[in-house]
Amino acid sequence: MADFGKLGVRVVGVSTDPIEKLTKFQKDEDAPQRFVSDPDGTIARAFGVDMKELGKTYAKRVTFVIGKDGKVLFNAFDWSPLGNVNKTMDWLKKNPQT
Repeated sequence: MADFGKLGVRVVGVSTDPIEKLTKFQKDEDAPQRFVSDPDGTIARAFGVDMKELGKTYAKRVTFVIGKDGKVLFNAFDWSPLGNVNKTMDWLKKNPQT
């Protein structure tokens, strides 16, 4: 995540997990990014990445690059978290104006 900071990019993780679980994950993994809890899936629905399974709302693992104007500039979908990181980093390096 430090590489994103070098590019002037702020990383925010959004998850349908409760904030307690996200706080524990952040501490256990020494994760530098901020996390937002979206337990009812409002944010996931707004970005079209919500899915329901066994009556519970989840968010697909998608990475978005949002410009200073609030518009989505890029998105990456990969089942692997590292896949999203690599795709997003490649895009950011090719598009430094973001």
